[in-house]
Amino acid sequence: MPNPAFAHEKTLQSKTKKALLADKLIDMILTGLLRDGDELPGERALSQLFGVSRETVRGAMARLEAAGLIAVAHGSKTRIVAGEAELARFRDVVPAQRAGEFDPLDLDSVFESRAVVEAAIARLAARHIDAEGVAQLRRLLEAQRELFASPVHFQLSDQRFHKLISAQARNPILARYAEELYAFGLPLRRQVMNEPAAIAQSYREHGAIVAALAEGDPEAAERAMLTHLESVHRTTREQLSGRRD
Repeated sequence: MPNPAFAHEKTLQSKTKKALLADKLIDMILTGLLRDGDELPGERALSQLFGVSRETVRGAMARLEAAGLIAVAHGSKTRIVAGEAELARFRDVVPAQRAGEFDPLDLDSVFESRAVVEAAIARLAARHIDAEGVAQLRRLLEAQRELFASPVHFQLSDQRFHKLISAQARNPILARYAEELYAFGLPLRRQVMNEPAAIAQSYREHGAIVAALAEGDPEAAERAMLTHLESVHRTTREQLSGRRD
């Protein structure tokens, strides 16, 4: 069965999965989700997190190492290397909002858009999701339960959570919109996720979404998704207000 995490990328025939995964990780560095000195999960954990083989993970890591964005040392965790010198090579491709410039009105507009797009995705996913899709989400929930003390790793798993749901909606255009909107404000979300209570709240909300999807209930899935997005919007806005005070 094709991996849904990469389902909407099938048209990119010229790119291998390791190249796509490397691109995803680079984007996480550029958006500030992954920062200089952060430890990456191990090879096995990354394989489970992104739903790819360990060989794909090794290939992606080799690309990041060649780009000078990670430091790999035997017997220790792989760390992100993203200082000014490393990021300067990529800065021309980073949109303004990804460089840390946030406006409250832009943030509100983004979450209004996410509510429209991801509510539709939740309804479609509830209609189309199969047993394997439900099983994937439940496995991810099990993994998230062990990540309350690892904000960066939880955020990585959160991104995959939303991506898996988008894939189950079977609408690649909506999935692409959702991915672009999700990327907005990631540095702020990282700060929010430093609070254990915020992680626990997201985990509970994820559980409610999966329960509704497992029941195949579009209305309940939409309500659960909107509740989650309202919570994310509120805590992200509070983080932004705190930065401006």
